[in-house]
Amino acid sequence: GSMKAHAEPVTIMIDVLVRAMEQAGVATEVLGFTTGAWNGGRAQRDWISERSPKNPGRLNELLYVVFKDAENTWRRTRPDIAALLKADLYREGVDGEAVDWACNRMQGRNEKRRILVVISDGCPMDSATNLANDDFYLANHLKEVVARRELRGDVEICGLGVGLDLSAYYSRSLTTNLPHSLNNELFADIAQMIGGRQRR
Repeated sequence: GSMKAHAEPVTIMIDVLVRAMEQAGVATEVLGFTTGAWNGGRAQRDWISERSPKNPGRLNELLYVVFKDAENTWRRTRPDIAALLKADLYREGVDGEAVDWACNRMQGRNEKRRILVVISDGCPMDSATNLANDDFYLANHLKEVVARRELRGDVEICGLGVGLDLSAYYSRSLTTNLPHSLNNELFADIAQMIGGRQRR
């Protein structure tokens, strides 16, 4: 939900990056993740109806959005990328499962390098899940997913933190303070991070 405050500069940044990547001949996707409801949904209601057993795991539905797929051009999907500005899309975030989903989407691709850039301004958060499990359940799950994916080596994962250092989750990460840093220097830093030549 907190990413809603950064929706405009993040959308501009993604729009510029997708266009630049396309001009460089790089296929891109723009993916989003959120939850189906605030404070739990059907999963939480089902858990309560089963007398709330201990350590239930995730207690919310997931919502994944494809704003741009790899087969479509920047020009064709620009109106879809603009949907990132829709405030009602921003609820809670289960980052670990979203990273797995995004990596799985790249599995069948023929490109030599597959790079996932996760943009986030906070820790994974779903209030219903956090209340029913330990405080670090979702954060630890994200760390486990990233470690497993990095060990597999078929997808490189980077974190772009909006006002937050994401190095606790991603070995390649960059921190930015939008909208103040939305400039050529930021895009150069992102290019270096993606290229694997810089860690912050």
